[in-house]
Amino acid sequence: MSSLSGVTWRAMWRRWVSALLLIAVAAMGACGAVVLQNLTVRQENAWNDTVSNTKINCVVTNARGTDSGNLQMLSAFVEMLEGKRRERGCYLDDYVTNVRAKATVSLEYPKGAALRRILSIDSDPALHQVEGAVVTFAEGWTEAALRGKEQVCLVSSDLQTQGDSITISESEEQKIDLHIIGTVAGGPGNTIYCPYFMPYTQGESVAFMTQSCSFDIRDNARLEETKEELYQWFVEPKFSNQMDGLTFGVLVQDEIYQKTLSEIRDNLAMLRLMQPMLFVLCGGIGFFASYLATRGRTKEFAVMRCIGMSRGRVFGLVMAELVVLALFGAVLGTAAGFLVEGKILLRALTRAALITGIFVLGSAIAAVRITGVNVMKLMKVED
Repeated sequence: MSSLSGVTWRAMWRRWVSALLLIAVAAMGACGAVVLQNLTVRQENAWNDTVSNTKINCVVTNARGTDSGNLQMLSAFVEMLEGKRRERGCYLDDYVTNVRAKATVSLEYPKGAALRRILSIDSDPALHQVEGAVVTFAEGWTEAALRGKEQVCLVSSDLQTQGDSITISESEEQKIDLHIIGTVAGGPGNTIYCPYFMPYTQGESVAFMTQSCSFDIRDNARLEETKEELYQWFVEPKFSNQMDGLTFGVLVQDEIYQKTLSEIRDNLAMLRLMQPMLFVLCGGIGFFASYLATRGRTKEFAVMRCIGMSRGRVFGLVMAELVVLALFGAVLGTAAGFLVEGKILLRALTRAALITGIFVLGSAIAAVRITGVNVMKLMKVED
């Protein structure tokens, strides 16, 4: 065995150009497998990240999609989005989250003041988009109070109040006391902000008109299912829709999301197509490179056969050379892949090993072809 090993090393050293060729081919195959697999994993991670972390915003509009800021939409639609109509078979809150809505009315008292019902600070652009607007909560209070049903409010800093409460009235018949939990500076003047679903009588909120409403998709992986559910209660905005005051549309702003997924999908399709192509290419190159590197040694193989070595032993000697060169090239290719990528995933190492195996298989076919000819024919081969 040691004598065969010596023959193998001397043969590789004697034909160092051919040896370098085989090493280079094996190295390129392994490096290509590592880089290709890492690219595939990155695209898969990009897909998962896009699905998990992209916020898809939806805006409620009129039925034709021409107005989203003055809807005059009954508050019942917001109740459906908030999960307050589940007893009627509406489960939209399973599909949507971060509902934002605003309803504005002019008050009889204080005279000229505006009452804005909001689900959150984010519901009213005057609170989170106006430059210089500052919301300050009283000690012990937070924005969470606006999501509850307590009779509380925020007031604009210019509004004249006495104590920590204010009395409002939408009509002469009904007056309500609201506890002031904070102030708004820099926003619209003479304005009172209260919870959207604040109860007025007997613990129940009354129906009112909503000016604007928006929300986010809860689970992007269920986007199509979410659209189907939404369009059971709303409509897809079209100019041909009737404006009956009871039909409202939803614009699902998923264009960038869909475009991003489409690009990632195309990249993944291309990368997955390149993987089998790389396998076939490495197998073919392994065959031809090994064939070209060993075909000039036919007379040497003939001498080995004449001194008593079996065909299998000659084949084993040749394969030993080719396997050593392939493994050396695979190590170099994997190292090169690490330098290019900065890291090597287990899946990438598996691919590199598979590519090396296919390269060795191509080399084995070449070795069988070279060493399998008749001895008498081998002896007739001239240098």
